[in-house]
Amino acid sequence: MSATDYFSNPYNWSFIGFLFLIAFILTYLLLFKTTSIQKVLFCTAVVLMYLVLGSPISNLTNYGLHSISMLQHIVLLMVSPILIIKSLPLKSIDNKFFNKLGVFNQPKKYFILIWIIGALVMWLGHFLSAAIMSSKYGLVICGINIPKNSFLLQIPEVSIYTLLFLAGFLMTLPVFHPNKNKRLHPVKSVMYLFTACISCSILGLYVTFMASSTSMAEAIPIFASFRNPMPMSVRTDQEIAGLMMWVPSCILYVISSVEILFHWYDDNSAIDEIQQLKASLSDK
Repeated sequence: MSATDYFSNPYNWSFIGFLFLIAFILTYLLLFKTTSIQKVLFCTAVVLMYLVLGSPISNLTNYGLHSISMLQHIVLLMVSPILIIKSLPLKSIDNKFFNKLGVFNQPKKYFILIWIIGALVMWLGHFLSAAIMSSKYGLVICGINIPKNSFLLQIPEVSIYTLLFLAGFLMTLPVFHPNKNKRLHPVKSVMYLFTACISCSILGLYVTFMASSTSMAEAIPIFASFRNPMPMSVRTDQEIAGLMMWVPSCILYVISSVEILFHWYDDNSAIDEIQQLKASLSDK
C-alpha cells in the first residue's frame, strides 16, 4: 500500500472524531467571546489533536511505529494544552468552581508539585506506551521487552491520552494562566520551562541512543510489507521518536520562554514611560 492510497482512504479517517472536532469548535465559538487570535489557537489545538488521534496518522501505530506514539504524546502533553489555555478567556477557569482547587486558584504556589506531576506523566506515558507496543507487536522498544498478551494490553489507550492531556494542561497553569496575577514571575517562568526542556531532552536522548545501541537485526526494515505505507526499521523508528521528543519539544519551550521575556520587557518599558510621564508632570 502506498502512502498516497493510505492517507486518501476515507476508512482511515475517524468520522466520529471529525464530528467531535466540529462540536468542540462550535461550542467554543458559541460560549466564549474571544479574540481572533484566540479562536485560531483553539482551532489549531483541536485540529492537531484530531490529526494525531483520528486521522490515518494515528492508525500508523497499528504497524508498530513508536515515533507516531511519541508524536501523539508531544501534541497531547505539550502543544495542545498551551494553545488551549492561551485561547481561553479569563472567566473560563478563573471562577468559583475551579478556584476551589488550589492548583487552579494559586498555581504558582504549587508550581514544583505541578512540574513533578507533568514530568512523571511524560516519562510514565512514554514507557507505558512503549511497553504496550512491545507486548502487542513483539518488538524491543527502548530496551523494553514485554511478553505477548501482557496485562498491559488491557489498559485503554484513551486513559493514557486523557492523562497526558490533563497533566499537560495542569503543567501550563503556572506559566500561562489567563489571570496574569496567578502566573509565576517571568524569570521563574523561564526557569520552569527550561527545566521542562531538560526533562524532555533527557527522555529524547535516552530513546535516541537506546535505538542506536540495538542489534543489527533490529536495523533491518522488518516493517517493510505490502500493507505498511511507511516501512522503516525498528532502529530508525525509535531514533525518530527520540529526536522528536528531544528537539521539537525543547524548541517549543525555548520559543515560549522568549515570548515571556519579550512581554516582560514590553511591560517594564510601559511602566518606565508612565513613571517618566508622571515625573515630568510633577515638575511642571
